[in-house]
Amino acid sequence: MSQATLATTAANTATSLNAAVASAVQQSLQHDSLQLGSTSKLSFIELLIVEQEVWSDTVFKTSNDMLYALLAKCYAKYEEMCADNDTGKKLRGELNDYIALHSIAVNKNSHTLIKIVKCVFGTNKRRVSAYSIVLRTALHNKVKSAELADFVRNNGGVEEIRLAKNGNALTAKQKAEVAKATVVTAALAEFTSEAIAQQLDAANIGEQIVFVATQQADGKFIVNAVSNSTTAVNAALAAYYSANKVNIKNKQDEQNTTTADEQLTNIVNGTNA
Repeated sequence: MSQATLATTAANTATSLNAAVASAVQQSLQHDSLQLGSTSKLSFIELLIVEQEVWSDTVFKTSNDMLYALLAKCYAKYEEMCADNDTGKKLRGELNDYIALHSIAVNKNSHTLIKIVKCVFGTNKRRVSAYSIVLRTALHNKVKSAELADFVRNNGGVEEIRLAKNGNALTAKQKAEVAKATVVTAALAEFTSEAIAQQLDAANIGEQIVFVATQQADGKFIVNAVSNSTTAVNAALAAYYSANKVNIKNKQDEQNTTTADEQLTNIVNGTNA
């Protein structure tokens, strides 16, 4: 597909989304004006909800960038709400009014970020929980709203941040790194294959790859496929970690003990020298 075609497709998509947002805004205005008895403009929280609904109905499954931008807007409004000025007071009032008008089930003592996310993303508990964790993690790390999208990307996405909320829980990437350090010295088998070598980059010496093999009744294994994809390798290592985490932890403890003994020996030798 040419760059001109891609640009045209992107422009058409943007136009369609803008039209959908405009239509949704009009419908929301009509709905809320009936309840409020007025035709006032939508509040910030309602505008964010409209954008979320359009995103959910169109490119939810394919556009993480749009999601991160929407989360950044939620986060930016929270930053504004924290200010001790008329704007902050107005935004806080709009949020509280929306919660009351729509009977949003939130705990009075819940963090304001949780309230915003729950209003914008509705009743999907898993989504609300994940996005709230992302925003509160960003807040804990003193990330600014303008930096939020990069923060989420650099930390592996929403799901990775959600999984990492517990300091004792490892993300899939962290599991892969631990497993890699454990298995790098193991050698279960050695073999050469011209057919396999032709499918790989000869310059990637020392890099790990993944084999898909079928076990035979006679104890042999038939290699059906090979991949040097980082995603495939990390997924395999993470799965290995999950299946062998007790043994991996024992090996790590042994290595730590050995290192401590060596350090103690060096200290003693240095003292006696």
